[in-house]
Amino acid sequence: MLRRIGVTTLIYWCPLYLDYSAQLPIETTGVADQFGSAVHELIYRMLSGDHKGLFDTEEDLAWSVLLESFPGAVESSFTEQVVKEMLNMARAAKRFAESYNPSQFEVKFEYGFSSDDVLVIGIADALGENLVLDWKTGSFMAESHRQQVKIYATMLWRLGLLQLPATLGVVYLGKAGLEGPLAESNVFQFTEAEAVVVEDFVQQFLQQYSSGNRRPRVSDHCSFCPYGRWRRKTVKDVQTNQALRELWRLQEQAGLIQKQLAP
Repeated sequence: MLRRIGVTTLIYWCPLYLDYSAQLPIETTGVADQFGSAVHELIYRMLSGDHKGLFDTEEDLAWSVLLESFPGAVESSFTEQVVKEMLNMARAAKRFAESYNPSQFEVKFEYGFSSDDVLVIGIADALGENLVLDWKTGSFMAESHRQQVKIYATMLWRLGLLQLPATLGVVYLGKAGLEGPLAESNVFQFTEAEAVVVEDFVQQFLQQYSSGNRRPRVSDHCSFCPYGRWRRKTVKDVQTNQALRELWRLQEQAGLIQKQLAP
């Protein structure tokens, strides 16, 4: 059976995590996740021009996106602040993008890395002939973010959608949302030789996964992994233990609430 794996899941580099995420998927229904999706949607509409002729101002567009993302939201001092932050982030992304002139936005793609049973899927937030940009609504810079855009670039190159060498950028909008007007970024060059190394690494990992290697891989992600407590159990054990399943659901809800309250 062909399985599709997102790059953001793949970069945990843990076969056991892939199993758990398939059997007990995390439902990203928290406010923080909805906010991030709303910001990405607003950026897409502002950069692609899809909103032209439909709204008089960018503020009107932002309110429309907010109401789509949070049905039932009403105008208040809180929602006004949310719209302000969304606009600050989107405008910072727009200013950044104007320096690189991408031609496509929210480009979805998939590539198999020579695997017979796995397809890796990705979404490039902004794409040019020699450019890949990824928006982050937070401000914490992580090495995994660089890995993510490197994998995107490798896939796009193999699909004929990107020429190498290329400029890759992870753009952090968190501080711009509160302070404006500029985004922080991690921009670097990516070559064909580096893409070959990335491709080989991903291929080897997927081959190990397909061959039945389910041993956890210790990494920085382990501290944040919601499945960490079950790393010595099999997927079958978790599936058939309803008490553990319900406990996990409660912990996930608590984690989302904590995420909403985090500074």
